[in-house]
Amino acid sequence: MEQTLAEKSYDYIRGKLASHDLPPGKRLVNRVLASEIGVSVIPVREAIHRLASEGFVDHVPGSGAFVRKTDPQDIDDLYVLRDALESCAAGEAARYITDHQLDELESILSKAEEIAQQISKRPKQHATKIQMNAWLDTERSFHQLVFEAARNQLLAKVAREQRAIGQIFDAQRDDPQLLTSDVALTTISGKRQLIDALRQRNHEKARKLMSQQIQRGRKEVLRHLRTTAKQ
Repeated sequence: MEQTLAEKSYDYIRGKLASHDLPPGKRLVNRVLASEIGVSVIPVREAIHRLASEGFVDHVPGSGAFVRKTDPQDIDDLYVLRDALESCAAGEAARYITDHQLDELESILSKAEEIAQQISKRPKQHATKIQMNAWLDTERSFHQLVFEAARNQLLAKVAREQRAIGQIFDAQRDDPQLLTSDVALTTISGKRQLIDALRQRNHEKARKLMSQQIQRGRKEVLRHLRTTAKQ
């Protein structure tokens, strides 16, 4: 089915947000975006309205639309949602995951291990922005695959619509110091245990391990965001 101009505009702006070409606090100018996309301002306005309803954009009366800044409370709420959804997904995935999907998880983890090795060689022992983006791409792929393996369309739909995975990872892209060598190795170890639990079809263990990993990430990310906010 042919994409509407509003959908085209939405995908363009959403892509700019994901790549941080439009950073938090940036004002969205309809006519500028319309010129870049090659459409009128009407579909751009519709796209921005949709992005606002999804929480990516804030409308300020009399000033316009701005890319939403990261709010620790929003991130905390999303971690609570992630724990509920992904722990359930991991438990279900242990029942239904295929050998091919297990192999895919192993492949994703291998990429993460390569990034961790690169970080460990850096004098400051934390990631560069390029390494952080590559790491978060592996994180997103891993967690999305667990949802797919769960074979529960409702779980996947809620996670997708609430941006339970993407928004948390996007919020970390500008803070490569979050990803230290120790954090990377601990995360990899947790994912290795999770893959083993999935392979053993141990759904209770898979659920517990996923929850532990999400709560560990929640603690680290929120600590960093609140420390940064005080500076």
